[in-house]
Amino acid sequence: MGWSAAAWLSLLMASCAAEPALSPTSTVMVDVTSEVSATTVATVPSTTTPTTRPTPVEGLLFLPESFRDRMVELVEETQALRGLTFVEPLQIEGITSQEMVRRLRAGVGNDPRLSEVDQPLFRLLGLIEPTHDWVTVLSGFRARPIPGYYDVAGQKLWLVSTLEDPSPLEEMTLVGEIAKALVDRHLGIWRRQSRLARVGDSDYLAVLGGMAEADATLVELLFMEGMSDTAREQVLGEAWDVASDDLVLPSFLTHSLGFASGPVLDFLQELFQSGGWDLVNQTHRNPPDSTEFILEQGVGRVDPVLLPKPAGSPPESYRLLSDSVWGQWGWNALLASALPSEQAAVASRGWGGDRYLVFSDGEGIALVVDFVGDTVADTDEMRAALVEYIVDAMDAGGPTVTSDGVEFSGAAYAWLGGEGEALTFIAASDVAVGRGLRASGSG
Repeated sequence: MGWSAAAWLSLLMASCAAEPALSPTSTVMVDVTSEVSATTVATVPSTTTPTTRPTPVEGLLFLPESFRDRMVELVEETQALRGLTFVEPLQIEGITSQEMVRRLRAGVGNDPRLSEVDQPLFRLLGLIEPTHDWVTVLSGFRARPIPGYYDVAGQKLWLVSTLEDPSPLEEMTLVGEIAKALVDRHLGIWRRQSRLARVGDSDYLAVLGGMAEADATLVELLFMEGMSDTAREQVLGEAWDVASDDLVLPSFLTHSLGFASGPVLDFLQELFQSGGWDLVNQTHRNPPDSTEFILEQGVGRVDPVLLPKPAGSPPESYRLLSDSVWGQWGWNALLASALPSEQAAVASRGWGGDRYLVFSDGEGIALVVDFVGDTVADTDEMRAALVEYIVDAMDAGGPTVTSDGVEFSGAAYAWLGGEGEALTFIAASDVAVGRGLRASGSG
C-alpha cells in the first residue's frame, strides 16, 4: 500500500487542474462536514469532559515524545474522518527507514509471477522495453521513502522510528495508512484483495484494489481540507515533485494507477454524497463485479458476461499460467500505452466481456484472448484499435490480410480473427507457436 502514484495524481488533479478530472472534489469537502462532525464528538476526547476510553493505538514508546501525542491525534482524527473506530488498538511496529525500503522491495521480489508471467508478457505486448526488468521497475516504485505502511498480513502499521517532526505531507500519508488499517479491521477489504490476488480475475481485482485505494485517498483529501493554506501549499509542492518522478514509469503503469485516483474516486464520491460512509461501506461489502460498472458510473452490467475458455492448444512444452479477464479498464490501459487516450477509451467502452489465457515454456510466452463487444460496431472499433496498437507497440511487423483475419509476423507474432461481435487476439514470442495456436483454435 503506502502513498501510491494514484493518490499523488488524485491530489494534484483535484487541486491544480483548471478542469479537475476528479470533480466535484471541492463540493465533497463541503458536504462531508456534517458527516464528520457527528462522528468527531464520539471519537475525539473532549478537553473539558473526562473520558476513560482507551487509547486507539499501542506501541509508540519508540517514538520521540514530541511526536508521540501527535500520532495518537492522527489516529483519532482518522477515525473521525472515516466514521469508524478501532475496537482493538492499532498495533504499531517501529522500523528504520532502511528496513522499510528492504521490506517493500522484498514484497515485490518475493512474487515469482512478476518475473515468470508479467515480465515476458509485458515485453511481448510492448508495454515495457525488452531490456527492462519488471521486478526492478516495481521495486523502485514501491520502495520510495514513506513514513508509514499498513502491513495487511500482520495487520500492523509499520512506522519509521525516527519520525519527530513530520511534514504535512508525511502526516497526510500516515492518515491514509491508518485509514487502510481502520477500514480493513471493519470490512476486511485489503485482506480480501490480498487473498483473491492469487486466484481472482484481473478485472475484479482492479475493482477491489481501486476501491480500497480510493477510500484511503478520499480520507487523505478530507484531512488535507482541514489544513492551513500554508500546509496545503506545502503538500501540493511535495506531491508535484513525487508525481513528476513517476513520469519515468512505463506509461501503462502510470495509466493503470490512475484508475483508483480517477474513475473509482469519482464513483466513491458519488456514493458518499448520496449516502455517506454507510453507503460506501455497503458497496465495499458487495462491490461491483467489473470495472465497466465503475467506469460508466453504474450504467454498465452488474453481472458481466463470463465467456467460455478460449480455444487453442499450445505446444506440449507450454503450460497454462493464467486464465483470467482483462475487463474494460484493462483494455483501456493496454491501448492507451500506445494510442491516444480518447481512442483507447472509445475502443474499450464497447467491452461486453473477455477471457484470456497465458501459456509459457519458461522462455517463450503466448497469449490467447476472446473478446465480445456490446455490438458489432464496438468490436470493429476494438479490432481497428488493436491493429494500430500491434503496429505501434509490438515487434510483430505490419499487417497481412488473410482469409480468416489479420496476421502480423516479425520477431513476434500476432493475429486478429473472429466475426460479428466476437474477436480473437493471439500473440506469441515465437511465430511458430502463434500460428499453432491459431490453427488449433480454428480447427
